[in-house]
Amino acid sequence: MPWLDLENETDRELLEVVWPDSASLSDAVLSVYLSVAQAACIAYAPALPTDAAVPDAWRLAQAMDAANTYNAAVASPSGDVDGGTFGLVAHPLDWQVKQLLRPQSGVGVIL
Repeated sequence: MPWLDLENETDRELLEVVWPDSASLSDAVLSVYLSVAQAACIAYAPALPTDAAVPDAWRLAQAMDAANTYNAAVASPSGDVDGGTFGLVAHPLDWQVKQLLRPQSGVGVIL
């Protein structure tokens, strides 16, 4: 079952905020990126009880990972995005996505 439904206006709005380039993709291509991102998120996230709702953080993680996967696929190997001297290369399932799926406590061990 998809976490983000392309037929749902709220999910479309979330995608457009998190991933502005998603509006330029066909639904077929967008579905592939979302499916791949959901599979990666499921593989990393802890198991949910079968009757539990998917947390909003996981849905956000899926959108972010889909955007990161897309950006990684279209990025220049040098990181030069627009021909300028500044570039950013995104990494799928990056630390922010992982944090949404398995939040780490800010409390460390004190000896």
